[in-house]
Parts: sequence; C-alpha cells; structure tokens
Amino acid sequence: MCDATRSGRPSILTEKKVLDISNRMLQSPKKSNRKLSQQVGVSYGTAQTTLKKHLHLHPCKITTVHELKPGYSAKRVACCKWFLDFIDCEGEDILDITFFTDESYFHLSECINNQNSCVWCAHNPHVFLESPLHDEKIGVWERLNSQWYCDNIVYPFIAQWKEDEIDKAYFQQDGTTALSVYMSMALLDDVFVDRIISKTIWPPRSLDLPLPHFFLWGAIKNSVYSNNPHTIDDLKMAITEYIWNVDHAILNVVFKNTVRRVNKCLETSRGHFEHYL
Repeated sequence: MCDATRSGRPSILTEKKVLDISNRMLQSPKKSNRKLSQQVGVSYGTAQTTLKKHLHLHPCKITTVHELKPGYSAKRVACCKWFLDFIDCEGEDILDITFFTDESYFHLSECINNQNSCVWCAHNPHVFLESPLHDEKIGVWERLNSQWYCDNIVYPFIAQWKEDEIDKAYFQQDGTTALSVYMSMALLDDVFVDRIISKTIWPPRSLDLPLPHFFLWGAIKNSVYSNNPHTIDDLKMAITEYIWNVDHAILNVVFKNTVRRVNKCLETSRGHFEHYL
C-alpha cells in the first residue's frame, strides 16, 4: 500500500516562520495571537498551533496585585521576621487572642463575570441583565470617625473579653486615619499597653499577609452570595451568620497558613509570593 497524493493547499509553516514566531514571542510574550498572525503572515489557527504544538507555549493569566514601592519589600521581610519571633516567644496559642482589624465592602449584587456568564441556544436570544447604576452595598466601618470607632467598635468589643484575654491579648491596628489618631490610640494604649501591632510594624500594601484578606473576606463572600441575598438586611444577616459559624478548627488551619505565608515571604524576599504557595 502506498500513500496517495494529497490534495489541498500545502503548508506554509516553515522552520524559518517557526523561528520567527519564537523570536517575536520571546521579545513580546504578551502579544496576542491575532497580532502575531498578522506580523508573521500566517493564519490565526496556524499561529496558535505553532505556539502550542511546536513551541509548547500556553496562555497564562496575569494576576493583579498591589504595587510594592521601593522599600516595601524590606518592610515586609522585617515584619515576617518579627512575626516568627513573636510566635517563638509567645507560642502559637497566642494567635487565639491576637485580633486583626480590616475593612471590606459587600455589594448587594455580586459582580458578574461577563466572560463566564452565557446562555446556550441555537440562536442568540440577546439576553440582558439589568443592574442599577450604583449598587447598594455595606461596608465595615463606613463613614467612620474616631469617636464612632471607639464608642461602637472598641468598647463593645472589649466588653466581650474574658479577664485573661484583657491581660494577654494582642491587637493589630489598621492604618485607617480614624483608627490611628490620638483618641483611638490613647484608648488602645490603655487596654493593650505594649501589645499593639501598629502600622510601624505591619507593612503597607501587603494584602497577602493579613488573615482577613487572604481568608475571611473571600470565604464570607463565597458563602453569602451563594444564597443570593435580595436586601441589605439579608446581606447583613448572612455575613453575621457566617462569622458566628467560623469554628476553632477553621482558625487553626488559617493560623498554620499564616505561618506558611510568612515563611514563603522570607524565602522569596522579592515581594509577591502567592504564586509559590
């Protein structure tokens, strides 16, 4: 048996074009397939096949993170070293009575991912999802000032503590202006004395280190929006219910993850580290 003569257009992909595509992608790895095909003079499909099958390249999503300005990496490393010393000195159980502060907005309507939201039909039904121009939302410490913070957050918070917590607890102070002015700090100094983790210790723009950011807010939103709350009261109730259901076993996992993140930050010493976890 012999291979029959093939019909159709011969392949225009040559070793020279593969090398050209490889060089162009090395110089500009963010280049789109469409632009690459126009520059090299091949079809979109040929360019995509060359990237995947010949060059073994794959599209990788870009993660948006906070900008680390000069000097921030050194502050992050210093904070991580302090944290490990803090654990060694006080023991891991100290995290049970270490309180972290932060804020986050919860919108009544969850954000829609247009890329993943679709309707499978034989013909386009042109489905629209109407949403208000300004979505209703609630935020922790919204319209916050120092007096409101002390009267409605700090005092009720401390009133729930046991005696040993008052004597031993640590408090991580958020950098928000209303929380760090004289009145607020004077109150915290009276309660915690030298057990305040201030913004001089905690590095700026480090959302990959605090517990609320890498665990709490995401976990709450995943739970809250799965039940599709229709009113602000429903949203508040769902947030409160989730927080009350966070048990000690979950916190133990989060504490271990915190130590793991701190160690990874020290290992890299180059700023962002979450892609190494």
